[in-house]
Amino acid sequence: MPKSHFALIAKRLAALRERMADHKLSVYLVPSADEHQNEYLPAHKLRRQTISGFSGSAGDVAVTPDSAHLFVDSRYHVQADREVDSSQFHVHKLGVSGELELAGWLTAHEQQHGPLRVGFDPFLVSMRSVERLAAALKNEASQLAPIEVNLVDQLWDERPPAATRPVFVLPDELAGETVADKLSRVRAAMKGSGVHALVLTKLDEVAWLTNLRGADIPYNPVFGGYLILEERQATCYTDAPVSEDIRADLADRVTFQPYDGFHPALQTLAAAKHTTFWFDPDGTSQGTRLAVGDAPLVTTSPNPVATMKAVKNPVEITISREAHIKAGCAKVRSFSHLHSLLREGRKVSEADYAALLYEEYAREEGFADLSFTTISAFGANGAVVHYSKPDPRQMLEPGGLLLVDSGVQILGATTDDTRTIVIGEPDDQQRQRFTDVLRGHIRLAMQIFPQGTTGQMLDAIARSPLWNEGMDFGHGTGHGVGAFLNVHEGPQNISPRGVVPLEAGMIVSNEPGYYRSGWGGIRCENLYVVEEALGLPPHPAGKCWLRFSPLTLIPFDGALVDWQRLTHEERRWLEDYQRWVQATLSPQLEEPHRHWLHEACALPA
Repeated sequence: MPKSHFALIAKRLAALRERMADHKLSVYLVPSADEHQNEYLPAHKLRRQTISGFSGSAGDVAVTPDSAHLFVDSRYHVQADREVDSSQFHVHKLGVSGELELAGWLTAHEQQHGPLRVGFDPFLVSMRSVERLAAALKNEASQLAPIEVNLVDQLWDERPPAATRPVFVLPDELAGETVADKLSRVRAAMKGSGVHALVLTKLDEVAWLTNLRGADIPYNPVFGGYLILEERQATCYTDAPVSEDIRADLADRVTFQPYDGFHPALQTLAAAKHTTFWFDPDGTSQGTRLAVGDAPLVTTSPNPVATMKAVKNPVEITISREAHIKAGCAKVRSFSHLHSLLREGRKVSEADYAALLYEEYAREEGFADLSFTTISAFGANGAVVHYSKPDPRQMLEPGGLLLVDSGVQILGATTDDTRTIVIGEPDDQQRQRFTDVLRGHIRLAMQIFPQGTTGQMLDAIARSPLWNEGMDFGHGTGHGVGAFLNVHEGPQNISPRGVVPLEAGMIVSNEPGYYRSGWGGIRCENLYVVEEALGLPPHPAGKCWLRFSPLTLIPFDGALVDWQRLTHEERRWLEDYQRWVQATLSPQLEEPHRHWLHEACALPA
């Protein structure tokens, strides 16, 4: 980063510390999330980035009168080193031996400095996170101090204005279920739990329940808003433009009010003395919690909307399969074009390839946007797991690996995939590491498992080949994916913390990886839909058997595969997958892309 940028960060830190002193704060927390616990944020809510310079999608900041701290997981270790001024910030690299998470650091800081007054914006921190922070403060004189005026906003003179864009309808034929039917299902779950008002604060949950979409956040087709669902009415609070046609069409199911009416409405309901609220503590801010005072709460997590949204209906699955054919064709054309340019001796940069890929995606019918910023990372840049700024100066040179993680929003569906390809010929180490990662992917893809199996139980399967070589990767193996919604969707995930059982209809990624600073990175990612596995003996406990059915249609780079290191079952899976990709995509492609696909899917003798 340029020195002028670091100087600006230093100026902002000084201004923040002045405001901390006004509030008598020992620590001020600046989380990465916003009022809706979004992972990806609009420009006017990038508070953590504004005060630290760190642009990753996760990672929290704690500022004291004489120090500043950034807490990041392994996806961002290298990125934080590149973006953050080490003279101003201590970067806590979570997962490294001896490093503490934010809560543990608070405990240690309290032990060293005595009672703490920890300030935070209550609308940016979830109820669950506040519980953890409170538990971290052991001294009875310490306190968490919610401060509703955000201190970063006060010093952010050049803060961009909020931008709201019109809401649009996702038709029932793409959603697969009407708003009325969704409301009925959710209300049944509320009644069974004795709840009078379900409060939705996460934007993808509001969008899913209303069959509405927006464009307030780049790459995420959602709109800013809250929703309160009661027995006889549903009220959406938003400043996004909602046409009269949409209002009229939903009039008997959902009504619309201004965004700033949400918290007063909560306070009115709470004052009625008879309202039991359902707040999902992982997705609801402490500020929203405080708005209802002592009203009775149900805090089961996940809430029924999150669970229903995660299980895709048959229409959503069909549209997803169609979208993945389009996304696969686009990525194959981009690789074919790239190899043609390189054969001609043309210079191609990371940014050139990202632009080329975007052009191919945009050719597909129904294309709305990317589903996240394309990761086009060559060589050592591949070690930055969320490398989001392809460099126009970084050329693709023979002998290096190009890691391409990308996806699209195609009307009705969301895609996400990663391929690592070699430019020219690979060396033995590249082939060995790639094969280790691919074997982990294949082992998980082949796995049959009983109903009730959690992501935590499946995670180790993908890591096994790397573990056996004394290696590991720091991120989760898989995440849920929305249906024309967020590319990262809960509650399901495949990771050491994945405690939600996978169900038929859920879409998850499978993306083991290998990363080494200064060398590069490898990741192999497909999306799969969980479905019932037929033809097996009955489970002893009467559970159904489940399997992963692939959605992604892109060949793996055969030049990087050490076929001799694959087991018979792994080799058969890979051969079947490459044949399926070729058979499905070839009719959709023209020459020379069809020929490139044929060569890419060719199997060794």
